[in-house]
Amino acid sequence: MKFGRILAAAFFLILGIAIALTPRVQARPLTQNLLANPGFDAWEGSTAPSWYPWHEDAGDRCKQAPDWLPCRPHWWVERDFRGYGLYRSAPSSQAVGAQYVPWHAGVMQSVNVAPGTRLRFSVWARSHISNEDLPAPSYGGWNPNFRVGIDPEGKGIWYDPGIVWSAPVNVNDQWVRVSVEATAGSSGKVTVFVAARMTGQMPLAHNDAWFDDAELIVVTPPTPTPTYTPTRPRFQATFVGETVPDGTVFDGGTAFTKTWRIRNTGTDAWPDNTVLVFVGGEKMGGPDSLPIGRVAPGEVKEITVNLVAPAAPGDYTGNWVLQAGGTRIPGSELWVKIKVTAPAPPTQPPTPPTPIPTPTPESGQICVQAFHDRNGDTFRQPETEELLPNAVFSVGSAGGLVGQYTTDGISEPYCFSGLAPGSYRVSIQPPAGYVASGAPEMLVALAGAARMDVVMGLRRGEAPFTATATPGVALPTPPSFAERPPFWLQALRGIASIAGILLLLIAIILGVLFVLTRRR
Repeated sequence: MKFGRILAAAFFLILGIAIALTPRVQARPLTQNLLANPGFDAWEGSTAPSWYPWHEDAGDRCKQAPDWLPCRPHWWVERDFRGYGLYRSAPSSQAVGAQYVPWHAGVMQSVNVAPGTRLRFSVWARSHISNEDLPAPSYGGWNPNFRVGIDPEGKGIWYDPGIVWSAPVNVNDQWVRVSVEATAGSSGKVTVFVAARMTGQMPLAHNDAWFDDAELIVVTPPTPTPTYTPTRPRFQATFVGETVPDGTVFDGGTAFTKTWRIRNTGTDAWPDNTVLVFVGGEKMGGPDSLPIGRVAPGEVKEITVNLVAPAAPGDYTGNWVLQAGGTRIPGSELWVKIKVTAPAPPTQPPTPPTPIPTPTPESGQICVQAFHDRNGDTFRQPETEELLPNAVFSVGSAGGLVGQYTTDGISEPYCFSGLAPGSYRVSIQPPAGYVASGAPEMLVALAGAARMDVVMGLRRGEAPFTATATPGVALPTPPSFAERPPFWLQALRGIASIAGILLLLIAIILGVLFVLTRRR
């Protein structure tokens, strides 16, 4: 009898030790979450379990300027092995994205609820929209348009008119929560939708979004849906009119003039360094860039370019946008669409030119200054955002480095003078403790004796750590998911290690018990 009690005590002792040695998994806080797999938890695959993909597809019309209609993107489970903060809670998040492709898509889930239940659905979202790989920041002016929706009848169709959608939320490079409320209908089922819309804008190399920590809860007592009051952005353009409508027919080689009428519909004036920039398509002899200057709020600006129809027959489109301080002004996408039906006439042999004096080439200036961008919007408010010293500007061309200048925070702007017409790349190296609030470099086109002002904002922060390569020594790279052992094998190894410890403890305890019984 005594021996049995000793064995029972030994069993509970071993059980306590096993529980203490078992790895602990941090539990999610208890909530009234009605969703299955709200954390998008998965080890690999396209969509997390219990979630289903949906997307809008314009077919053959997608990925075409200037409309940039949606195509089908890609879905994947994000494990974030490089530690860029692409999930809020381990082990994963749901990712959607595509390279150089516009898209409107997301994931959805249906849940059974009692009719008339007031519900609130929310999700955390993050995006990266840029031609640069992480950890580089997103470009300014490109928007993810995050939304969440509830279908009160649970039909599971993303374009159903009965879906209650939240207002769009546009935040890049950080997690933001998006939520909406609705009342369940009579079907006893609702469908929740997570969405991002990256259409109507030129797609970049990275049009990527991540979603994590979704929540569907009962709202008690019912709360009124907050009223969304849209606010006018600081910088915004609206098309008013144009000459040379789309599809105008020309003979090859015909010179013509295109004029757009654009209204400043933002709250602030466009700054003095506003320019029209060619961004793609057929240039038709137009400029790489054209100074526009200051435009007051509500003012209508006429922008005129001189163009020449291409020589060969065909359909041609040229695209331009307005930029202020290197940042695209939303709504300022402009284009020329023409049709050439007859080829250009053959050129006659030119008559020998009369020698004329060679004019002295005109030279231009690029003037730079750096400021403390306290609110991070890349535009300077002189009353509150001071100039910064110790920022190093570099100006280069196709022939190499043109010059460098270190700011003192007092005498700027500083001008690089005597520059021949052409394209120049201006980059900035922030002082210690600061990072660029926008793109750290930009392309500037000089035409004749022009002056271009480059104003770059810097905000407080540290640049991400970059490993320095030692000659002859390879830098360690994190293993890919395929190189890691499968999850079941990792679990077996953990169980085996605990089992070995338990067997050793059992052997020791049984040995002690045997000695004690022999003495009695």
